[in-house]
Order: sequence, then C-alpha cells, then structure tokens
Amino acid sequence: MQAGWHPCLSKTLLLFFILISAPPAIAESDWLQWGGPNGNFTTDSSGLASSWPKSGPPRLWHRPLGEGYSAVVVKDDRLYTMLREEKEEIVVALDRKTGKTIWEHRYEADFWKDMVMQFGPGPNATPAIHGNRIITIGINADLRCLDLSTGELLWRHDLVAEYGRQKRVEEYGYSNSPVLYKGTVIALVNGTEHGLVAFDPDDGSVVWKSPSTGVSYAQATLVTIDNQDQLVFFSFDKVIGLDPGTGEFLWSHPCAPGNGNNLTPVFLCGDRHLWVASQFDEGGGRVLEIRKEDDRFKVKQLWFNSRMSGTHWTSIPIGDYIYGSVGGNRSSFLCSVNWKTGEREWRKRGFHKCLCLYADNKLIFLDENGQLGLAAVSPDEVEILASTPMTEGTSWTVPTLVGKTLYVRDRKSIIALDLGAAISE
Repeated sequence: MQAGWHPCLSKTLLLFFILISAPPAIAESDWLQWGGPNGNFTTDSSGLASSWPKSGPPRLWHRPLGEGYSAVVVKDDRLYTMLREEKEEIVVALDRKTGKTIWEHRYEADFWKDMVMQFGPGPNATPAIHGNRIITIGINADLRCLDLSTGELLWRHDLVAEYGRQKRVEEYGYSNSPVLYKGTVIALVNGTEHGLVAFDPDDGSVVWKSPSTGVSYAQATLVTIDNQDQLVFFSFDKVIGLDPGTGEFLWSHPCAPGNGNNLTPVFLCGDRHLWVASQFDEGGGRVLEIRKEDDRFKVKQLWFNSRMSGTHWTSIPIGDYIYGSVGGNRSSFLCSVNWKTGEREWRKRGFHKCLCLYADNKLIFLDENGQLGLAAVSPDEVEILASTPMTEGTSWTVPTLVGKTLYVRDRKSIIALDLGAAISE
C-alpha cells in the first residue's frame, strides 16, 4: 500500500468521481400521453414566472409544423406529435432543445367517405409512449406502433377493417387518443361488435375486447374510485365506466347532447365524483357520484345545470372547485364552479374556449383565438397575471408543460416557450 493512501479514502474518491461524471438526474416529469403525468393536465412543475412581458414569455424556438390537432408528448430529449401533409399523415420526433426533425414516419391516410371536413383533415388523436415504443391513431383509425428511437413500424391494426365502425350523426374522423394502462394500450374502436379493445404494445396482440357501446369524440379518462380502476368514456348518449384491466362494464349514466357528439373530457373531483359536461340541445354540466354498494357501482347525479355546458376543452378540479371554460360555441367564460353545489363563483370575459393546465399554483391557458394566458385562481376570484397573442388561427390543441418549458401548437406551427423567471421588456 502506498504511503498516505487509505482504502476508505479510495472509496470516497471513487464515489466522488462517479457523482461528477454521471449525468444529472432529470427532476421534471415526462409527458407520455394525453393528460400528462397525472392524467388531468396538472404537473409538479415549479419556479414558473408570475408575470410575462407584453410580448409574452421568451421563445426558445419556433418552426412550421402543419395540419393537425394532435398534442405534443415528451420523453427525455425528444418531442413527438402527428400532422398531415396532403395525402400523408406523419408521426414526427423533434429535438426538444431546437425543434429540429429527428425522424418522420409517413403513410397515406384516406378519409372516410362520410367524413365532414369542416374542421380540417386531422389527425386529431395524441400519441402515447410506452417504454421504447410510441402508439398513434390516425384520422381513419389506423393504429400504429413505432420504435421510439427510429420511427420504424413495429405493428399496426386497421381498426375499421378489423372491427367495423358505428356511424355517428356527424363524422369528423377518429379522435380518441390511445390510453396506456398496466402494460396495455386501449383503443376506443367504436366497432360494430366491440366498443373498446386492449392490445399488448409488445406485439399488437389483443388482450380484451368490450361489447359494442358506440363511442363519441371526447377523450377517455382513467380514474380510481373505491379501489377500482375505471376507464370513463362517452358513447353517443351515455357516460360509461369500464374496468380497464378486463373491459368489464361497471356503470353508465344518460348524457345525450342531442346529436351524439359528446366532446368534453370527464374529470375526477375529490374521491368519487365526476365532472361531466356536454353541449348542444340537451347539454349542460353535471356532477355524478360513483359509489360501490353490494359489489356493484351505483351512480347518483348530484346536480345538472343546462347553463354549465362544455365542449372540447379541459377543466381543472382543485379542491371543491372546477376552473376552466363554461359555455358553448358562440360564447364561453373562464369560470370557477363549486362542483359540490353547481354554483358559479366568478366568471371572466375575454377568453373563449380555453385549454387549461395547472402548475405551480397557476392556471395556464390557451384560448381558441390563440391568446395565451396566466392566472392566479381561487374560489372567490381570478387575477390575470399575463396574456399575449401567441398562435395564429384556430387553436384547439392543448399545450404541454415539461419543467418550465411550454410547447404550444396550432394548425401551422409549434412554439417552445420559457415559463421560468420573469423578464422585463
């Protein structure tokens, strides 16, 4: 042994060199599917600015992207989303720091003959990331599993060819994003004999198939009530709860908007209550209580208010209140609603059809007209901390927040924004 050298010192130095050479731990959560890390558009991000200059938060990068409403998912140093160029749908991987394209997966995607093009050609669904795979569903229900690193096609299912399709009153193409649950990927196929189908993401084999229910446009939501995981989704005239591990029916409740177009995602309030909103002729807002009694789930409607309608936006339940847009196509307001009573505490004009996130005790929202806003909300009041025009044209894609970076897209481009420390003009 060399003079002055001790085994304990050797171990200490070895540990030191391991620590300084190892890559830093990633403290921020990835955003692997629709709804983000918690499934409800809330994140643990902190250190966000409490104000922005009039020009908005600093832009890290901005690039053209193309048609589509698909939201952005994030893993490690890459972003993933979908878009359309002429006859092709494209799944794309982007460098998170620069926005540059890393890979593309392109394929021709024909429209259904009865598809209405009023709101564009899609794609509408958001991808989901499972391990080293990304699962996507296109406008014509083409389910694909790609290698996350390269974009190579691993397996696919033509959901309409395999399961058929129940026709809806108005057909805007496939819109339901894939749902990841305990090693499976669940697709809302809207088939003639099966409503939902769960696949093994490793090889695309079928795990279970549920009976036919009809499936509307709103995204399905995973919740846990009375120790039972549930996948809650809309049919044409009902809201339904299934066991996501087996496809077994658990409960249903009528919710008929008049034309079968249920558009608003369901959100869990407290431990056993669901915020369920719809629009059109018979639409409105309601809260359902789901309770297990004698090994069966029973549904009780706490209240219904036809003036509390909702459409294709997100709502954020915090404590006893729901924050988000309330209204319809012609007008809507940013509101606070007591979900226990149905009473509206406040409303704010000037922001129409807001897509909301919640992080660091702040509401971040993008309205239909491309206005990006930041607000401090409480049951009693709202304070708009900052707002600025951010996107062009109709903005119906919910933003993605990872750490302090917000990714915003419309039907033309994608923007990365720094929501960290406030910067003066």
